[in-house]
Amino acid sequence: MWHFDGVIIATCNKCGTEHEINVSDLDVNCYGGEYHENGMGEESNYEIFQAFSCRNCRSEFEVSFDATEYPAGFLSYVIDNSTGVDCNGVPFIEHADESPIYTFPEPKIHIPDKRIITELSDINSTIPKLIHLIQQNNSHIYKISSREFEEIIAEVFRRQGFGVELTKRTRDGGKDIIAIQRDSMGIETRYFIECKKFAPENKVDVGIVRALYGVHSGNGGPNKSIIATTSSFTSEAICFANEGSRSKWDMDLRDINDVLGWISSYRLN
Repeated sequence: MWHFDGVIIATCNKCGTEHEINVSDLDVNCYGGEYHENGMGEESNYEIFQAFSCRNCRSEFEVSFDATEYPAGFLSYVIDNSTGVDCNGVPFIEHADESPIYTFPEPKIHIPDKRIITELSDINSTIPKLIHLIQQNNSHIYKISSREFEEIIAEVFRRQGFGVELTKRTRDGGKDIIAIQRDSMGIETRYFIECKKFAPENKVDVGIVRALYGVHSGNGGPNKSIIATTSSFTSEAICFANEGSRSKWDMDLRDINDVLGWISSYRLN
């Protein structure tokens, strides 16, 4: 088992402020690759990315890399596509201990995801186990991948009676989960849920909230949009959700305390 790791020092192009960013906190999108019949198997391509705002001048920037895994378990190259910053350091593959105390399922980023998952039967056998571990020790929530965090939130909503669709990884600041609830009168409410698995010190900034609201306000948008994070929100992000949107009912921000509350109340049976 392996995951992307490393530390990136991102220097703001506008003010020169340095930001230390853990690669394990970045989003990962596996968008497929070629199979080399005469080579060493399948090639996998990844986007490793996240949007931020400078803590000093508040300008927005993106840390972004393209990486190719070939053969399996080795990075053949990494390309820095970051904007608004100069980056020192690149992601690398970290192989996990073969005998960990807790064994987490292999992140699904290793398998090219070319479809929308409309059934959660393929993840339910493992995700409840992760939820149970987090219930025993909250710190485990920072040991899972971003995709596993999305799967946990999807499973929590599913157990509450929502119809759930877990979407493909994208870079558009859109929804990770579509959840639909039907009441006793047959009236449906549609939710877009964006999941941000961040380190505690990396707050969700207003740029991320604005991006989701742009999707929310577009054609085919939901009744309500939610951002769920393992961190918290900047004051600007909270202000925009409360005052910058068309209605205070449009958006809901849920931080680590809310998420752990959802997980704590989860019961398999």
